[in-house]
Amino acid sequence: MYLLEILGHTEDALSETLNHYYYVAAHIISDKPEGKWKVTEEKFTSLCYAGHLPGYTMGCNHHGLVYSVNTISAKVLRPGKNPRHFITRALLSAENFAKAQEILRDRGCGVGDACSVNMTFLNQEGNRLFHNAELGPADKTDESQLNIFTASPGEYFAHCNKYLRTKLDEADPEMSKSSVCRMEAFDKHGSPKTKKDVIEMLGDTSNSKYPVFRDDPNDLVMTIAVGIFDCVEKTWSLYSDNPKKNDPLVVLPLVLQK
Repeated sequence: MYLLEILGHTEDALSETLNHYYYVAAHIISDKPEGKWKVTEEKFTSLCYAGHLPGYTMGCNHHGLVYSVNTISAKVLRPGKNPRHFITRALLSAENFAKAQEILRDRGCGVGDACSVNMTFLNQEGNRLFHNAELGPADKTDESQLNIFTASPGEYFAHCNKYLRTKLDEADPEMSKSSVCRMEAFDKHGSPKTKKDVIEMLGDTSNSKYPVFRDDPNDLVMTIAVGIFDCVEKTWSLYSDNPKKNDPLVVLPLVLQK
């Protein structure tokens, strides 16, 4: 039996976007280094909404980056800074954890709003490490506020749409309440031991008002997709219905650079 190495994510969005999302699989090669991060080659896959840049949901790249994004509603936003969608698009080029932190920090400008990123790298040496990065708006400085938590091997963590460590005011009480209730639901399950345990957690509907998997068609926001990255099997399973009761729509291989 192998040590569980899974990153799971529920993608919650406006109910109108249900069944209106797609994968972007891109291989971009430039003759010379491009952009702020001087990238010459990118190869990534990202779940994407129409009209949005890839990167602000969940995705992976050929360097072994696997990640998902949680929106956080900061009360005070900063004009003249980079949108979080730009930052997470750039993240798709990250070669390693150090580069990912550099991109998220965005020294020289910084992000204007907030989110958190859950990530790991399949190519990293040693034990598998999972990280959570909380981003806050650049405040009177030229870089994002960045708070990193790293889970030890065998340790489990969860994150929803609310800061857990960063001390910033938030603007959406309903989102905060939902996040607290979902975290309470995760706590009741305890630390997952198998992939089935992760599926049970992501499909939890025990709180009728604030479930983990939101499937009420009358709600403004629904869970439109669930992603499970298995870092041992190197697969990405995508569900559109509750994963407790349904098979994945597709299982993609996580293809790494040779």
